[in-house]
Amino acid sequence: MRSLSGKQRAQAWKEKLKLAGQAYGNGCNCSQAVFCAFAGDMGLDETTAYKLMEGFGGGFGAMQEVCGAFCVAAVVISYYTSSGSMDGKSKGKTYKAIRRAAEIYEQEYGSIRCREILHGNAPKAFQCGMKVKDAVLVVHKVLAEEAENIAE
Repeated sequence: MRSLSGKQRAQAWKEKLKLAGQAYGNGCNCSQAVFCAFAGDMGLDETTAYKLMEGFGGGFGAMQEVCGAFCVAAVVISYYTSSGSMDGKSKGKTYKAIRRAAEIYEQEYGSIRCREILHGNAPKAFQCGMKVKDAVLVVHKVLAEEAENIAE
C-alpha cells in the first residue's frame, strides 16, 4: 500500500472500511470483520481468514478479554511493521506501534478490554460495528504515523 499515490491510498482505506463493515453486517464477528479487510493483502482467502480469526471474537472466545477488533488491529499492524526476520530487530518498532494503537483505541473506548468497553454486558450480535470500523482506522493511523517517521 505504501507504493500507491495519496489518492489511491485514501481509496484503498475506504475500501477496507467498506469490506470490514460489510463482513460484520453479514454476520462475521468483530475480529473476522477487521481481518477480512486485510486478508487479501496477506495472500489469504476469506475462508482461511475467517477460520483464523473466529476465536478472537467477543474478546477471545467470548471471554471479554482484549477486544477482538483491537486484537486484529495488532495482528495487521504487526504484519506491516515486522521485518519477518528471526533476528528480532523489528520487535521494538512493532511493539511501539501496537502501544500507539492501544493508546488511540483507549482514547476512544476507555479500554482495549471488551468487558470494559461493553460496560460489563455480554457481547451481542451487531453491537460492535463502530469498534470494527475504528479498529481499521487505528491501523490506518498507526501505519500512516510509521510512514511519516520513516520519511523524517
